[in-house]
Amino acid sequence: MERLWKDIRFALRTFRRSPAFTAAAVLSLALGIGVNTAIFTLINTLFLNPLPVDRASELVAVYTTDAKNSSPFGNVLQVSFPNYKDYRDTNTVFTGLAAYSFPLGVSASIGEAPEQLFCELVTGNYFQVLGVRPVRGRLFGPEDDQVPGASPVIVISHSLWQRRFGGSNDVVGRPLTVNGTPFTIIGVGPAGFHGVNSLFGPDGWVPTMMYGQVLPAQFRTWMNERRALVFTLAGRLEPGTTIDQARANLVSIAKSLEQTYPQPNEGRSTALRPLTEATIFPGVRDGLRAGTAVLMAIVSLVLLIACANVANLLLARATNRRPEIAVRLALGASRTRLIRQLMTESLLLGLMSGVLGLVVAFWTRNVIWSTRPPFFAQNFVDPQLDGRVLLFVLAVSIGTGLLFGLVPALASSRADVVSAIKDQSRAAGRRRRRFGLGNLLIVGQVALSLVALITAALFLRSSRSASQIDPGFDTDHVAVMLVTPGQAGYDGDRAQQFFKDVLARVSAMPGVRSASWAVNLPLFGGFSRSIFIEGREQDKQMAGVLTLANAVDVGYFETTSIAILQGRGFTEADRAGSMPVAVVNDTMARKYWPNESAIGKRFRFYTESNYREIVGVAETVKYVTLGEAPQAAVYFPFRQSENDAMVLYVRAAADVAAMLGPVQREIRHIDPNVPIQNPQRVRDVIDQSLWTVKLAAGLLGVFGILALALACVGLYGVMAYSVGQRTQEIGLRMALGAAPGQVLRLVLQQGLSLVIVGVVLGLAGAFGVSRLIQSLLFGSAYDPLSFIAASIALVVVAAAACFLPARRASRVDPLVALREA
Repeated sequence: MERLWKDIRFALRTFRRSPAFTAAAVLSLALGIGVNTAIFTLINTLFLNPLPVDRASELVAVYTTDAKNSSPFGNVLQVSFPNYKDYRDTNTVFTGLAAYSFPLGVSASIGEAPEQLFCELVTGNYFQVLGVRPVRGRLFGPEDDQVPGASPVIVISHSLWQRRFGGSNDVVGRPLTVNGTPFTIIGVGPAGFHGVNSLFGPDGWVPTMMYGQVLPAQFRTWMNERRALVFTLAGRLEPGTTIDQARANLVSIAKSLEQTYPQPNEGRSTALRPLTEATIFPGVRDGLRAGTAVLMAIVSLVLLIACANVANLLLARATNRRPEIAVRLALGASRTRLIRQLMTESLLLGLMSGVLGLVVAFWTRNVIWSTRPPFFAQNFVDPQLDGRVLLFVLAVSIGTGLLFGLVPALASSRADVVSAIKDQSRAAGRRRRRFGLGNLLIVGQVALSLVALITAALFLRSSRSASQIDPGFDTDHVAVMLVTPGQAGYDGDRAQQFFKDVLARVSAMPGVRSASWAVNLPLFGGFSRSIFIEGREQDKQMAGVLTLANAVDVGYFETTSIAILQGRGFTEADRAGSMPVAVVNDTMARKYWPNESAIGKRFRFYTESNYREIVGVAETVKYVTLGEAPQAAVYFPFRQSENDAMVLYVRAAADVAAMLGPVQREIRHIDPNVPIQNPQRVRDVIDQSLWTVKLAAGLLGVFGILALALACVGLYGVMAYSVGQRTQEIGLRMALGAAPGQVLRLVLQQGLSLVIVGVVLGLAGAFGVSRLIQSLLFGSAYDPLSFIAASIALVVVAAAACFLPARRASRVDPLVALREA
């Protein structure tokens, strides 16, 4: 320990004597460590944070698989509530099986004005199965989830308790009005528990039997429909039971349900995953993992380039320390002792850089999180610099110290004692090799930075391509807002009348060209419904296929500028009691009625007994993502269904953003208690849907530029050092008649030869990387412009880095250089 302390004190004195070297090394490494830590913080939040539940290894998530249907995120789907009850009651592998829904927006009265909160519907055994304990009050029990509407109780999250109740100890027993229904707070969840979710934490949980007070009217029937996939299941395995045994048991139950209820369960089975992998829905999780893997790979390249920079600095510095090292060797110091001293210096540099890197990471995380869309702000889980992140920083700091310090330490400890003491500069000059370790490091830096640049260019081009995709509807003159009279106590005919009154007043406003209602927001997909085509109910390929469905009002197609290709849209005559009708998109028409007109054909939804007649064919638009393949969709009149939550679409003659305030005032004139949520332009909705794409492109662009800057700084340092070592040679050349231009070309040739080798290797690496990221891009992964532009940018900047030392070399005074020889 005493020797270690001596080595540390000696290293600190050495750093004080070389402040420029120390600052350059620490800053380079801090940037590399900082951006790695920032991205690791995101990965830690999304994938590595342990669920705050009891014995998480015993918990599994249960999903539905469907042989005929899948969502845009894959073939793993949620589970219907009736099927859940059968799984719960007949399985032999779980001590308990619970169900929970996706977060649902509700209107809650905590203070003077209602505000939007998010709640999950959960079964009475939810907290018991997870092994979660309250910090205040109690959690649900089976008795709270027996009779529909009989138990208006709520468990609030720890964050809501702190945010809106100030952590008050008397919060249990307080009333909380949800969607106009008085609920009672019976407990507070533990700190850090936000359900089985890594992305979005609910504000509270309510029993499933309170679905009538929480779900919009159009979705309440789902609780009794076996086709309605609403819940994810969480089960705790019996002692000694494996996940494979549990899967076999539930698959056998699924087969039995398919035989007992053939129409709703045809082709459906189950899939199980550890609950720790269910914190993000499987299809979304796979995409996020791929995206964060790309980010982590690029910032790792940045760190490698920074390490190469510092290694080159240490190699250059080793030349100046050769006399010191030679004297220590001559006085009897062992090579092992010298290596330990040099490695202590490297590790100290790494640790110092780690401390500064934490500051960089904190700042980077804040910048990233400040860009998130407004609707994520309240409940989106914040990435924290927790203990796991600090351990990561410590490990990376030590690892980088070893990485950049070991080879220079080994090289420095091989000093030739006699030559070093006689004439270190001459010896160094004679030892100069054309392609030594320093040059190899530069080639590697150039190659890695080109890979980072090309990857960034591909994502930037992809982001631009995504922004230019035509979604199929007007994005510049239309605004939307969610209006939920059901959360203010409206139901049935009252809600329908409210929607008519709003539409009449808004349509008459100056500056409004048209207005209409729809259930779905643009690019948020909505929900799919199973359809059965008349005369084809027995066709297994046609019957029961999930199709996107949207209830819309008169004028919807005109307001959104979605073209009607055949037939007509909806009219005032398409109302409750009239013949059920529908409009399908041209993709659905071609899929089910190829080579014939779909007008006049009929189909029904799974829950309906009457067939709907197709009266129009609309243009196919984008429904879930801008990059999706064309998919079938059906529209039906919202006046032929029960709805108490709708999206108002407003088309303005000029500035649609200026209409948001006046439209909301008109709605509040009718009833100020009706919640209005997320008023925004459709263009803003599109931008929000591209948030992750633009964020990834922006981050990769910044990291690519950082990699280029570090590589060029390293190239400049090596070239400047080389010129300094060759001053006598250059002076001699010029004394013998070499022109400054010849010297300039000589030095530039040396630097650019390294750059060209690095570019060739980098292009080969970038082609390999592009194959891996193809699925994450809009457009081709082999975009020639990205490869060419990135290569040219790197060569130009690298040439500038070489030019400055070359220009200095061309101005060497031969007399001064030879006099110093």
